[in-house]
Amino acid sequence: MNTKANTRLSFKAQITWLLTSLILLTVIFLTASNWFRFADYAESQIERQMYFAQNVLNQTLKSQEQVLITTASVLASDFGFKQAVATKDKKTVESVLLNQGKRINADLMLILDLEGKLSTTSSSLSFTSDVIEKNITKLPFREVHAQILSIENKVFQVIVVPVKAPRIIAYTVIGFEFKQTALLQLKELIAFDVTLVQNNKLLGSTIANEAVKSQLLVEQEQQSPSLLFTRSDYFNKTLNFASSSDVQVILSASLAQIQSDFNRLIYAMLIVAFIVIVIAFTFSRLLSRSLSTPLTVLMEVTKKIGNGELAVPKLTNRLPAEFNELYQGFSVMGAAIENREQAITYQAEHDILTGLYNRYKFLSAVEKYFKNNIKLALITFNIKGFKALNDTIGLTNGDLILQEIAARVRVYIEKLSQAPHKVTAQKSRAETIIARTKDNEFLVAVAINEVDDITHIVELLQSELSRPFWLDDIKIDLSLYFGVANSIEHGIDAERLIRRSSMAVAAALQEQLFLRLYQDGEDETYLYKLRLIEELKLALESKTSPLFMNYQPKLNMNTGKVDKLEALIRWINKDGEFVNPELFIDLAEKAGLIVTLTRWVILQVIRQVEQWNQQGYQFKVSINLSAQDIQNEQFVDYLLTKVTEHNVATSQITLELTERDIAENEALVLSRLLHLKSLGFAISVDDYGIGQSSLAKLKNLPVDELKIDKTFILRLDQCQKDQDIVASTISLGHKLGMSVVAEGVENKESLMLLNRFNCDYAQGYYLSRPVNAEKFIEWYKTYESPL
Repeated sequence: MNTKANTRLSFKAQITWLLTSLILLTVIFLTASNWFRFADYAESQIERQMYFAQNVLNQTLKSQEQVLITTASVLASDFGFKQAVATKDKKTVESVLLNQGKRINADLMLILDLEGKLSTTSSSLSFTSDVIEKNITKLPFREVHAQILSIENKVFQVIVVPVKAPRIIAYTVIGFEFKQTALLQLKELIAFDVTLVQNNKLLGSTIANEAVKSQLLVEQEQQSPSLLFTRSDYFNKTLNFASSSDVQVILSASLAQIQSDFNRLIYAMLIVAFIVIVIAFTFSRLLSRSLSTPLTVLMEVTKKIGNGELAVPKLTNRLPAEFNELYQGFSVMGAAIENREQAITYQAEHDILTGLYNRYKFLSAVEKYFKNNIKLALITFNIKGFKALNDTIGLTNGDLILQEIAARVRVYIEKLSQAPHKVTAQKSRAETIIARTKDNEFLVAVAINEVDDITHIVELLQSELSRPFWLDDIKIDLSLYFGVANSIEHGIDAERLIRRSSMAVAAALQEQLFLRLYQDGEDETYLYKLRLIEELKLALESKTSPLFMNYQPKLNMNTGKVDKLEALIRWINKDGEFVNPELFIDLAEKAGLIVTLTRWVILQVIRQVEQWNQQGYQFKVSINLSAQDIQNEQFVDYLLTKVTEHNVATSQITLELTERDIAENEALVLSRLLHLKSLGFAISVDDYGIGQSSLAKLKNLPVDELKIDKTFILRLDQCQKDQDIVASTISLGHKLGMSVVAEGVENKESLMLLNRFNCDYAQGYYLSRPVNAEKFIEWYKTYESPL
């Protein structure tokens, strides 16, 4: 039975089948073992008996041979016989042979001359002289000897004795035929059937059954098979008959008695085996029942535990000691699981540090309130600069402050429930719930009757949290910002309301407001940005991307020619709307797509520069980078790979970074810029003048170019301060060995001022708006310098 079938049987049935099968296999093994042993013993006994029979047969033939030799010798020594032979008195010789043959019951009495020719015979058998002489020649003529001889399918024991007078004058041959009577006597003597054969021809046998005789001739050349595998009635052994070289004797032992005894043994064993199997089956059923009953009880317990019924009932049935201990173990396990589940549930629903709800549990509780038509105000507040505070006072002290905030919010809830204000009207229906959703962000859900309740609720919370925090003797004041959304104005979708509350607190932090209410449309703007991020991902992966490059020329103020461009990415989304580059680039940075976006820009720009090179235009093109790009480990390799693939010189590519990007991880950025400059790339500081760079940092940067931010250029012709700043910046850049670019040139007056200040390059709408590559070439062909 296969494993799959076993799984469909009950445990009780499997135990029964297992034990019964083991007993059955044992019985089969013992039966087979006894069978083999019995057959081996019987076969060895027959072999031993045949060994003794063979010796008895040989001794019998030798004894008979000695008697015949003595008789023949007496005859050959008789003087009258020798005289008759010598004188060739045939009548006398025949008379002597006849009388002597009758006296000793010989079947063959012959006188042969020295050449083996028949002289006289008194054989009682009707053999012709030719037949006798033909077979007699098989005999060697020497001193007295005996031999088995076959004549005309008759077997004789022949004695040859020389007749001497005094020399040998003839040979006397006396033969005794092995008739059926003689064979039967041999059978009685050795207790085996005797069969004589010559050249696979039967000469005589004590076996009466003709079919068995025929089978003997077939099996004569084969070794008798093992008793285990034979169906023959006899076990046979073939031997040479006495000294004969062509006559063989087959000794046959009857297997009838052995097979009968063996069959009785097998039947007896089978009866015993059947009785044992019945007994084993009965006991196995009893054993399986004694095992399955407690297992059934335990299985019911495990089912209850699996279904969440962890309280294990008291045991009512008597079970074996081991099962009783196991049942008690299940009871302990159920209690342990219940405690662990409670702990896991608590951890899954609470913030471990403060014991407040986590976001998941808070969301679930708010949804339940909305199902009961309870109006809520969701207040999100966070701590300004908490990461810096953590770095200053340490994580342990930071955790203490968070725990203190949680404790104060609990006090606030108690005060809120006791406040003599109309907001308590819903107290009986909804308790205030609080949660910690981020490291420094908390959520409070308060039941309200109307929107006007919110101000009082937040003021009460703020008053509780605005008190200083003390760490030993250290006083710490926290700056908290509050964002609020309510279900009356902003909907009863719990997930959306939490998001809107978080958006309000983010706006409060950005706008530096103590309290900020969610404003309609902010959530839609947020979702719009999420949709733009998804569209941007697809755009970067698409072979027919809606992204494209524009190029804005830079005028060389010294030559009056355009030899530099700035590459600017543009995007028209699937709705056909132009997406502000500042918006989607900022989203790309926040969503982790900026590295992919920059790689896309690099590839497009390098391909375009390669095309212009092939057309005979030699331009240097600026590519804007972010801090994430320059810090990416594969950035330099990717850039080098692309310029190499497209046969673009590194000197044709300028890499622009803002002051803010350079200040982020300054040591790493500096090493990367030094490496890029050593490879031939030009480095430009973009938006210079509005960022974080100091002159001390600027002098150590491997910068080739400064780009003065457009805020100083747009009204250059109208603002003397802008003119002073721009003029000094250009002078400073030149003294530091840098080229200076002014972006945001909107009119000729500003361009002339820049020319007077010795600015190196000018860029702005006065020269050209950013356009695609084809339109730029058209513009370039017709361009005339305004200088």
